[in-house]
This record gives sequence, structure tokens and C-alpha cells, in this order.
Amino acid sequence: MNAIVGLCHFCEAHGPRPLFCTFTTDSDKNTTESSRASVQCSGCTSLGPETVFVSREDDGTIYCSRESVPNADVTSFLRQAAIRSITCEVNWNKEGGVVYFNDAHGHVLSLTFQLKDTWARGLKRWFSIVVLMKDKMLLLNITPLLSEHMQKIAKELQELAEVVFDAEQKVCSQRALRLKTGRNDFVQSRSLMHLTGDDNVFKRLHSHFTWMLKAGAHTYSETLYTSQDLLKKLQPHAVKKSIFEPGTCSVSTDKSCIALRLLEKTVSKAVFRILMYCTLTGVYIVIKSSNVDAATIINGLARLLPINLTNNPRIRQYRVDEQLPPTVCLLEETENNNFSYKWSGALPAKCPTLMTRIENSMNNEKFNDDVLHQHLKSLQLEWLGIAKAVKAAIDSSGSKSDAVAKLKQVFGIGQHDESLVSYWMTAFCS
Repeated sequence: MNAIVGLCHFCEAHGPRPLFCTFTTDSDKNTTESSRASVQCSGCTSLGPETVFVSREDDGTIYCSRESVPNADVTSFLRQAAIRSITCEVNWNKEGGVVYFNDAHGHVLSLTFQLKDTWARGLKRWFSIVVLMKDKMLLLNITPLLSEHMQKIAKELQELAEVVFDAEQKVCSQRALRLKTGRNDFVQSRSLMHLTGDDNVFKRLHSHFTWMLKAGAHTYSETLYTSQDLLKKLQPHAVKKSIFEPGTCSVSTDKSCIALRLLEKTVSKAVFRILMYCTLTGVYIVIKSSNVDAATIINGLARLLPINLTNNPRIRQYRVDEQLPPTVCLLEETENNNFSYKWSGALPAKCPTLMTRIENSMNNEKFNDDVLHQHLKSLQLEWLGIAKAVKAAIDSSGSKSDAVAKLKQVFGIGQHDESLVSYWMTAFCS
């Protein structure tokens, strides 16, 4: 778990200060570098600048305990946590730790407690255990687990300190002496080892703090999902006919699939614009040709769609003596390999946004055919995602709801895009 667990105390001479900390690292440098002590005080000293406790895991994780963190920014944050945990962020109910947040530096879980000390003002010393972490949600999730163990550590230290306190009071009752003389000559705060009578108290704390870091990591582990993994986990059906299906983002390299620029040159630019509009909006197209293979034109127009539909019924070859309604766009080859169209419809004053972007891309001379087709595929998949999002919103709240209208506004869907989006929702989002 990427966090820092620290023990802080209130020094009579220097105020709230961090005393001891444990953190994880993968560098041996942190196990050999000396701690930087800014004050020389027995109460503010734990291991000393040259002593470091180290525990190693098989996976290479190193748990390092030392007097201070070898990072100026983290050290400053730890000092701020010490001040807040002892002076203001105190839970008087004694039911657990207090969590407070700082988006700039990090978030803190703290537990404040007192240890009996015959040398201290009021015969008690303030201590706190703090957990510093950047991940707010992880800290909130593991707070119950860590708070319980922090209370056990505090109780263990209190029991050790109480034994020393009772023994010293039997020799000379400081309470009675102060009441009798009316004075107390406060001396420098003594170390935690002296206060608890345990020379191995910091080894105990290293063991406790290491357990907290390991328990937090084992209780909640962070898993990074790709968009595809997350969709498969939450909505498996949403992956179908999406960019995550194998081959969806690939462009056809079949030689029978004519390049769009060559198709435009073959049928003329004016006719190609009609065919492109009809293909994108779902108008039926029937191809009647004599010299040019109709399948070549059909495969070329298929490049305009995000998903290659096998035997697309909306684009097909003309059948002999077939009577077509005027709503069907008939592409007919005339003399000298020229093409004309018959269609009762007409291009709107403003074409769909995707069609305009495709035309601009085809006019860009810096794109060769391979780059152009790959770029068009990305544009098609972008609008396929828009169509899927709009369809999901319509299914959940209705086509005339304010949510759908606002979503279309966010995506920049205008009235001129409605025909394309409606067709794509029906053909590719089912």
C-alpha cells in the first residue's frame, strides 16, 4: 500500500512533531540514507539519524522505518499532520480515528491518545498515530481496519507507560509534590523508550506499522481496467458491434474494394456526393452498370460505413426488369462509362457533419489513400459511439426527454445530423 504510517508526539520544548515513520519503497537508497534531524531533543528522537529498520517481501517490496522520510515535501506534510492530529483533529469519543482531507498534499487518518508521564505537564503526554495517503477512496475504505489496529497499538503503549508511571509514583508522587510545593520544574521530554520502559518499543512499532501497510494492500487492491475490460465486466452486450470487436478498427485491403477517391473519379463528384449521403443516411441504393463491376462500387461505398455489413440490403445490384420506387437511388451507367442517378430526393442545404468531414479529408492532398481510409474509419467509429450513447439515453429516458436533448447538444448533434444518427442507431446499435 502506497502510504506512510507515522507516530507523532507533543514536545514541551518544540511542540507537535513526527517521531517515527514507516513507508514502502523499492529502492535500497532509502534504507541507507541518514535521517535529517532538525532538533536535538531526547523526546523528539526515536531511532537516531543512522538507524533504519527494514523488512523485505519476496516481491521486492521494502518496508522501511526511520526517524524521518527522505523527502522534503513529505516531511513537511508529516509535520502538518502531527500538528493537526494533536491540536485540533481529535476524536474525543475514543471510537476510532479521524479522517481529514487535503487535495493538495494528501489525506490523513489520525488517532490521538495520551501516555502517562511523571515528568510531563499534567502528568500526561500527547501522542498520535497518522496514516498519510494520496488515494482518498482507498483511505476511507480501509479506515475501519486501520483504526482498530491503531487503537490496539495505543492501548499497548498506554499499558507499558502505566507500569512505568506507577513504579515512579511509588518512589515519589509527583502529583502530591506539585500540590505541596506549587511548582514544577519541567525538564526536557524523555524518549518513548524511557517512557514505556521498553528498549524494543520502536521494533514493536515497526512490526505494527508494517502489518498495517500490508493489511491495507491485501484488503483492497487496485485493478486497472482498460475500456474493453470494463465494458466486458459491466455490460458484455455493449462490446458487440463496437470498436472492441476484432477487426473493427482495421481497414479493408481487398483489391476488389475500390478506393474512395477512385470511386469519386469514376462516377463524378456530384454523383458521388449523392451516393455518400444516401449511404450514410440509409437510403436504398441500386446499381445498374454494364462495363464497371457493380460489386466494386458496392465494396467502395461500404468504406463509408463503420461496420462492414455482409450483403447489405440497402446497397445492391440491379435486377433485370425490376421496378423501383422513386425513393430508391438508382445509379445507372450511361454511354462512355459515365454515371447518372435517379432519385426523388435531394441533398439538404446542410449535410451531416460526418459527411462534411469526409469530404474535407478527401480533399486533403496530404492524405494518401491508405491514410485517408484509416482516418475515415476513426471518424466513423467516433460517430458510432455517439449513436450508441444517444440510443442508450433514449432507451432509458425516452426520445423526447430533456436528458436526450442535452446529450445531443453536448455531442454537437444538429438537425442536419438526425437522419444519420437515426439510421446508425437502427443498423449498427441493435
